[in-house]
Amino acid sequence: MKKILLIPALLLGTLATANTYKYEISPLIGVNSAEGNLGINDNAYMTGAVELQMNTPKSKVSPELSLLYAPDVHYKVGGTTDVMRLIFNGVYSFDKLQTITPFAKAGVGMEYFTTNKAGNEDRPFIDAGLGLKAAITDKLALKVEALYMLKHGFTHAGSADSNLVTLFGFNYAFGADKTEVYHEVYKEESAQTQSKVQEEAMAPVKEETVQKHVIPPVEIIPVVKEETKAPKTNKFETQLEDKALDLHIQFQYKSTEVAKSSYATLQEYADFLKKHSEYRAKIVGYTDSIGSQKYNQKLSKKRADAVVALLIKNGVAPSQLTAVGMGEADPVADNTTEDGRAQNRRIEAQLIKE
Repeated sequence: MKKILLIPALLLGTLATANTYKYEISPLIGVNSAEGNLGINDNAYMTGAVELQMNTPKSKVSPELSLLYAPDVHYKVGGTTDVMRLIFNGVYSFDKLQTITPFAKAGVGMEYFTTNKAGNEDRPFIDAGLGLKAAITDKLALKVEALYMLKHGFTHAGSADSNLVTLFGFNYAFGADKTEVYHEVYKEESAQTQSKVQEEAMAPVKEETVQKHVIPPVEIIPVVKEETKAPKTNKFETQLEDKALDLHIQFQYKSTEVAKSSYATLQEYADFLKKHSEYRAKIVGYTDSIGSQKYNQKLSKKRADAVVALLIKNGVAPSQLTAVGMGEADPVADNTTEDGRAQNRRIEAQLIKE
């Protein structure tokens, strides 16, 4: 029968960022549906766009710069014009649904015409839109969005001019955090250290020549022995009967590196595992719900890896340890509050007795 002991520990370190990558660029193409009073042939024309989004830590709202350009737009009264728009938006990314990430945006922009006809003027406008991204790979996704633009005009009976742009294209993310934890480095260091200790133990010890001398008889004085203090008990020894342990492991900010303040606790836990080799420990990482599911899963796995690596470095057999990342799954508190999210950012260990 397997006996499982859960060991939850709060991670008082970094908040998960909203996105895995720092930047996203999107080349798009689509159709601009213009209001009838703008004097555009068929009230529609093709337009292209390039969007650059800059993802920010601790926030789901990211700034975005967009350039929309449509060449040779035909007027009903004759002639053509190029239409260019520069837009600054704030983009709010909703929680990911499987591989789909919905988003909403809003902001302000400026519209330019190379030829001003039919009352079209260079003026600022406001905009709002909805869209979604469907992941193809970790970095590449399909992107579709609809953007509604409203511009106040003085030549169309004082009414507002409106345009609806529907765009489709690709989204490419780049600028990833390259912090990684590798078990192999710690395993190699551990193996080298163990080999060095064995070599030193096997080295022949030179016998030193000690000059012999006669020790004169001495008076033996009885010594009163002090009461022997009980050896310090490992705190984990008292938690073997289905009781939870709080390791209070901390991590460096925006990193998977374990803070030095947690080294003593990990050393004590390593001593416990070495003494009780009949147990296997599964180290499980969790995060709060801030950020994408894919990013949170990766972050939780890297932090679990970091804990396992340090336990191995402190002498625990690699075969005694496994690391799992569960991301934002199985929250133990409410993710809508700061205190609840802090409780959900945790490391749990499952002790399994064979």
